[in-house]
Amino acid sequence: MADYSKLAKDIVEHVGGEENVNSLTHCITRLRFKLKDESKADTETLKNMQGVIKVMQAAGQYQVVIGSDVEDVYDQILLQTSIGDKNSSESVEAAHSTSGDKKGSVVEKITDLISGIFMPFMGAFTGAGLLKGFLVLFTTLSLLDKTSTTYTILYAASDGIFYFLPVFLAYCAAQKFGAKPFISMAIACAMCYPSMTGLFNDKEAVVTFFSIPVKLISYPSSVLPILITVYAQSKLEKGLMKVIPKIIQSIIIPLVDFVIVFPLALIAIGPVTDVVSRGLAGGIQAVFSFSPAIAGLVLGTLWPLFIVFGLHWGFLPIIMNNYSVLGYDYIMPPTFGANFGIAAACLAVFLKTRDKDLKLVSGSASISALIGGVTEPGIYGVLMKNKRIFICMCVVNGLSGIIAAVTGSIRTAQVPINVLTMPALYAMSGPAIIISMVVSFVGVFLVTYLFAYKNEEQTK
Repeated sequence: MADYSKLAKDIVEHVGGEENVNSLTHCITRLRFKLKDESKADTETLKNMQGVIKVMQAAGQYQVVIGSDVEDVYDQILLQTSIGDKNSSESVEAAHSTSGDKKGSVVEKITDLISGIFMPFMGAFTGAGLLKGFLVLFTTLSLLDKTSTTYTILYAASDGIFYFLPVFLAYCAAQKFGAKPFISMAIACAMCYPSMTGLFNDKEAVVTFFSIPVKLISYPSSVLPILITVYAQSKLEKGLMKVIPKIIQSIIIPLVDFVIVFPLALIAIGPVTDVVSRGLAGGIQAVFSFSPAIAGLVLGTLWPLFIVFGLHWGFLPIIMNNYSVLGYDYIMPPTFGANFGIAAACLAVFLKTRDKDLKLVSGSASISALIGGVTEPGIYGVLMKNKRIFICMCVVNGLSGIIAAVTGSIRTAQVPINVLTMPALYAMSGPAIIISMVVSFVGVFLVTYLFAYKNEEQTK
């Protein structure tokens, strides 16, 4: 068993100590520090530390790539330090006062914002998506009857987080924007309240708020309306705190939020973001319609690079918007082959290398990508050290992307991409998506094993 306690202690020490850390979060493979002064971090020592795959400075963050053990290391850091207290009390202003944020580009800040909002509940999200995918498979194969109560119970478990997605987003967005999170959640609950949904479904109903016309949209499963609403809430609350005596803030501010922010969301924010959402979905759909081959080639080829720089998070709101507006997503299927291509490249290196350390890293990275759908260990630990393998993998992934895009492959639920979920993906999209992933796996493996990886380079 790995010594997570020592690794956690060493990492904190070499990022400049606890006093140099403004906040800490983690994703599936990375510890994401916001440091007061990144120059105090000993990057070279961290890179060579056993248990650390790579160190990156991106999206206004100091990122330490750990791999699948990241949550254990994160938990140990919180146990050993008071960094967890900083996370809970950190305001948005403090979060954006670091040197990294000042230097960060707009793209980096947006990526940081998106990952910070979506990442905390991603485990529950993917678990529910996986269950939904298997329900599609079981009903397609007539193994489960849609009219049965068993299906009803399992479907509720799989669909609940999607239906009440605004509530989850509200809490996480409030943490990022500096709003009061439980008020944000209450506003999101009001958006999804049965009577509000009933008004939307009643096409004959005339909805007004003090004689102001209200154009209702469907808020369950929506993304943009609650994000903009929470941002507006945060601005209102900060203004109110300056003028309302502190002794009555806890009473007055929630009341004003409910009376002003929620109606504002229904009257203005919801309808405007609905137009933006549909325009965004329609615009991307038009690009795919114009040339699905080019769209698939670009996405499939560049996806590993997006992962390297953390830019893949920027696609998540678009994907969720597609689920809300269209009921399915067509952007991500061209990238599915990338997971299998990364796994195949690592497997080829594992079988061919004579270096014991590289064999250990490449073998575990291949399993991580193939079984868990986690690709960062393979990218950072194996492929980025050999540019020829990386480039060849990207080219083959591009061909896989063309197959998925040209055949119109879709995903109707947020299912993780690995060998275990292939039956569910088949049920959603048919044989074409399986073919595209097999092409990527077989193609990358053969190119890597026969041409791209030269064993003598490693021994040299």
